[in-house]
Amino acid sequence: MPRVPDSGSRVTALGVAGAPAPQRLTTSFRLGKRTVLDTGAAAHGLTVPERAQLDTILLSHAHLDHTLGIPFLLAEAEFTIYGAAEALDAVRENLLDGRTWPNLEARAVWNVVAPGDSFAVHEFDIEVGPADHTVPCLSYAIGHGDHKLVVIGDTRYSDKVVAWAAAQKPDACVVEVSYPDAMRDISQLYGHQSPSHLRGWREALGAECHLYVTHIKPKHEVAVRAECVAQGDPHLVLLQDGDELTY
Repeated sequence: MPRVPDSGSRVTALGVAGAPAPQRLTTSFRLGKRTVLDTGAAAHGLTVPERAQLDTILLSHAHLDHTLGIPFLLAEAEFTIYGAAEALDAVRENLLDGRTWPNLEARAVWNVVAPGDSFAVHEFDIEVGPADHTVPCLSYAIGHGDHKLVVIGDTRYSDKVVAWAAAQKPDACVVEVSYPDAMRDISQLYGHQSPSHLRGWREALGAECHLYVTHIKPKHEVAVRAECVAQGDPHLVLLQDGDELTY
């Protein structure tokens, strides 16, 4: 049976949109009270006291909809940040360059990670996996007790990425679907997925794995949601900002 993680170890979708829009925040997941995976909504989707509890960031990649909160978070506190070397460099060189925003690089400990790495972050056991995007991108398997959640970074459909996720044997998996099937070729070109790709994920992950859909582009939200719902998958959930993930 799916469960809500123990108090203090909840996973909350702070933002799940593939682009900003009114009442739509971009990608960020809060893990427990002290960690966020991506920061698109971390500065906008949390209260000031909630932000004050944070001290760790897991970064999937450097695109702005996933890194937007970093300059604002570092202005308030010191952090430990994990991510691919290219992503960390991009944040330091472009967001914290002393012109776009003050150079707050010294307020963080920057830890380079790559697929295959594993480490602990507070109450969570983390394993790093692949993604296939237009820039270097990572996925993360997040273990807590006997349960595991996999969060796939922005990615085009890839047998390698799907196989890695399935090998984790997760109770739940977050997968991006950005564009409708009519734009499937463009979606793959841009390093994203469409609803029909979900069938491959379901086949690989098994019938009981909760499959959470994120990163829908607001311009195409109506079409993408309709195509996902039409699949009739009882364990497919279209995430909304503020949702708590059960696994």
